[in-house]
Amino acid sequence: MIRLLACLGLLVATSATASVTVVDDAGRSVTLPAPAHRIVSLAPNVTDALFAAGAGAYVVGTSRFTEYPAEAKKVPVVGDATMIDLERIVGLKPDIVVVWKSGNAAAQVDKLVQLGLPVFYAETTRLADVAPAVRRFGKLAGTGDVAERNARSFEAGLEHLRSTYAGKRRLTVFYQIWDRPLMTIGRAQIIDDALDLCGGDNVFADLVQASPAVSREAVLARDPDVIVGGGETGESLDGWKQASFLSAVKHGNVLTIDAPTLALPSPSILPGVTALCRALDEARQRMTRWRASP
Repeated sequence: MIRLLACLGLLVATSATASVTVVDDAGRSVTLPAPAHRIVSLAPNVTDALFAAGAGAYVVGTSRFTEYPAEAKKVPVVGDATMIDLERIVGLKPDIVVVWKSGNAAAQVDKLVQLGLPVFYAETTRLADVAPAVRRFGKLAGTGDVAERNARSFEAGLEHLRSTYAGKRRLTVFYQIWDRPLMTIGRAQIIDDALDLCGGDNVFADLVQASPAVSREAVLARDPDVIVGGGETGESLDGWKQASFLSAVKHGNVLTIDAPTLALPSPSILPGVTALCRALDEARQRMTRWRASP
């Protein structure tokens, strides 16, 4: 009898320690009876962070436009930022559905909650948010060791960039994300944070929207030292070169960079930030040489 009671006590203790509680980015304490081994992710950045947390094998559904990491493209797609396949998600029997707090439609998320599915809100808007998100996902999935290792690696990468470019001359930057209409980044976009780390000042940081539309005249008036865009906007940047009075044009600093992950607020952003920092440093050097020339 004593042995039986001891075994029962051990089972109860094991069961109690198997549950996990994690506070999400909506400030809610989410408790699961056991680590989540069937996870639906409803945003590309969430999926990327889940894989970095060591939980990639547990992701059973994801969203459209998920590109990183490459193996995530094999996961079935169950929706996007505006519409999700509720029936398919229910059929996957997820332990948790991780949603993008500011990116997924609230009405769609409410339907998940009404169906009784556990929902975890994630929100990464600055570079400093990325590593903590990886750690939280590691706790949710019971993969804390992998999550901690990769979170520290990401933080070390950011710190290396920060120390490398700290103290260098700051440049004013216009970052173009589209040309028709002309769109840039406001301070809510994580690229604004990346620019700051690299020693750049976003000329439209006073705008609160993540991706505001601006006029050509407004860009000319702010006369940036650098005009930069991703590969998808390369051809449209050529029009700026006609404005020869612009500082960016005079110094040869109308730049196209190959940084497809730069707008992704998750671990895969690091190579994009590295490419941006290098491009700005080259622009900085061109300005120095131009000023030194007779």
